[in-house]
Amino acid sequence: MDQRMNAVAPADGGGAWLACGASVTGSEHRRRGLGCDDAYSYGIFGDFLVAAVADGAGSVTGTSAWGAFVACRGILKDAMDPDFVDRYRTGSTDDAQQLMRSLFARALQRVHRQAAAMGMDVMLLSTTLCVGLADRNLATFAQIGDGIIATERDDEIATLLIERKDEYANTTSFLQSERALDDSLRTACCAGVTAFALSTDGMSYKITDVATGDAYQPFFRGSWQHLRSGAEPQRFEAMLDNIEDDQTGDDKTMVLAALGQLSSGTPAETMRWAHSGPPGSGTDSGGSVPPAAIGDAAEAAEPAPVGAHSWWGRWRR
Repeated sequence: MDQRMNAVAPADGGGAWLACGASVTGSEHRRRGLGCDDAYSYGIFGDFLVAAVADGAGSVTGTSAWGAFVACRGILKDAMDPDFVDRYRTGSTDDAQQLMRSLFARALQRVHRQAAAMGMDVMLLSTTLCVGLADRNLATFAQIGDGIIATERDDEIATLLIERKDEYANTTSFLQSERALDDSLRTACCAGVTAFALSTDGMSYKITDVATGDAYQPFFRGSWQHLRSGAEPQRFEAMLDNIEDDQTGDDKTMVLAALGQLSSGTPAETMRWAHSGPPGSGTDSGGSVPPAAIGDAAEAAEPAPVGAHSWWGRWRR
């Protein structure tokens, strides 16, 4: 698993975006000899950050993992295109939401192409998708499905875009669901975001109040503090794995992002990224590349340098 912590200092020399991510196979999947159906990705380019998590449908476990993987890697590749970054930085909130919608539409196209290449119906690759975009001025979030988005603004922690369940609590919408982009895509723009987290629903009973959707603040506050203090990113996966499973035994996936200070600067023109590996591979990818190589970022394989100063702790609730 990849848990690299990547950071790039904005050109103005202020706080930098820090990020880390990991996926852990759920206990029920391990008991049944199944792999992880979740995926994640994130990338940082100057003061711009993109992050995504996805949860392949448990009803089509195995094949759905490919939908989650392709969606997250596609979001990373499309959002880290220099033209996309420039349009996000200079656009309005309406522009940001349209850019977000375009990411979801292209992710859906990529999943359709993957299904065709595998000779499968696209519904066998069903997946949720949760995405965050941010620069120093604006954060934009969107999701289809039952992921968890938590933000920090003015030292207040709140969740966004929680899916409201009907009488069938175990149902959700997927990227491939009929009219999902029109009926199920939820978006929000926020100014002043200093940290956020994206999670699949495998930890919902531990990190939110499932009745209200409110964030369990000690978890998020402590996790962002660890990230900002330079906590060893390799321990992030272990921290997720040590969270006691709820009754579902589901996979657990999260990307953390926070504005913080760097001990040493990294050129703003360098892009850093990470994403979970193909289903069944057991390895993730990440690295740093110059602007000319951004379009091929997801195919690079060189690991990013890692700095370690402290340790992720265990969370129990």
